[in-house]
Amino acid sequence: MTLSEDILEAMVKVEQERPRHQQVQLGPSELGSCREYVRNVLAGSPRQEDDGWPAAAVVGTLLGDYMETAAAKYLGATVQKSVTCQLPNGLLVAGTADMVFPDRNQLADCKSKDGFSTIASEGPSLENLIQVSIYTTGLVQMGILEEGAEAVLVYVDRSGENQTLREHVVSWEEIQNYLNICVDRLDEVLDAQEHIDRGEVEYARTLRDKTPPFCYSERVMCPFRDLCWQGSEWVPDEQITDPETIETIARYVAARQKESDAKGERAWNKEKLRGVSGMTPDGYSVTWPDGERALYVTKVRRAK
Repeated sequence: MTLSEDILEAMVKVEQERPRHQQVQLGPSELGSCREYVRNVLAGSPRQEDDGWPAAAVVGTLLGDYMETAAAKYLGATVQKSVTCQLPNGLLVAGTADMVFPDRNQLADCKSKDGFSTIASEGPSLENLIQVSIYTTGLVQMGILEEGAEAVLVYVDRSGENQTLREHVVSWEEIQNYLNICVDRLDEVLDAQEHIDRGEVEYARTLRDKTPPFCYSERVMCPFRDLCWQGSEWVPDEQITDPETIETIARYVAARQKESDAKGERAWNKEKLRGVSGMTPDGYSVTWPDGERALYVTKVRRAK
């Protein structure tokens, strides 16, 4: 084996040695996820492990630790704060908040992404919004934050293309709304499980909020993926007839294709510029500072 293969194998072993979360209790980060995942956890369904190394999750954790260290040292944040929240239905949920700023009456949670395009176009995931809503409400209930507190999702680009952070602020009113959404989703899960317990097996798998490409992706590898999808073919049951929605879907598909075409064109032009360096008449600098791997085409403002 090569050295890199040995290192990868070592990283996989480290991941496999980490404690596995087999408890029935659901945390804030899971309550906004796929409802069928939540039902399987509550039902104690057998989990399917993943032998791979969760690169994105590990990098995200490292970036989060880095941000927390900086926020604690220079902004006085309380980091890795244990939180217990009582939901509107009385359920107690426990978790750990990334960063708490009592002087600002805010909670912040670090999320890493490969670029900000998805966040800019689609906004935060329901999973993230419910998670920080639970944390913030719990901190208010514990007397650490005051009623009216805000939650801030802070995004860092793990690809390194964006050197700034992007934030999404969740107001107190929105936080209460997401808590109610969380409770409604739990009611749907419990209702489906009651039908299943009575032998109405047609209710099994009716709460799947994701599709196989997501569940089986390298970044996810849901522990219930085969239980949900093996031997089945997925197609949506709902018929979309709203003209505006259909037009929006068409624009999305067109934009996705345009993005794919742009990436291909960029790669083609990069090859055409290989070995080229200098300045264009309109002020663009062309350099290859990392040998033949990285091309930088940047606008340079000349000193007057």
